[in-house]
Amino acid sequence: MNDITFMILKIVISVCAALITAYVIPYLRTLKNDRRYAAVIDMVALAVRAAEQTIRESGMGAVKKEQVIALVQDWMREQGYDMSYDQLSSLIEACVYQMKKESK
Repeated sequence: MNDITFMILKIVISVCAALITAYVIPYLRTLKNDRRYAAVIDMVALAVRAAEQTIRESGMGAVKKEQVIALVQDWMREQGYDMSYDQLSSLIEACVYQMKKESK
């Protein structure tokens, strides 16, 4: 291999490495985060449906919400996910809203 071919090969490899670092790695991280977020949303929806089935008395919304939060937080700890109480609370409210909207 002559010197010119070797230099061209080094430049091509350097450009490829830069492109992978700049575009591919952030894209893969985004995909991973999207999958995690989707998994949390699915778990919240499942927990909300379970709470609706197990606690049937009216006026027990706060109890149901705390049960869902406890269940989802335990699951998130096992999965290594992290989300604030407020974020989780907002997801629960959105899920309850969606359930009520679908039942009409």
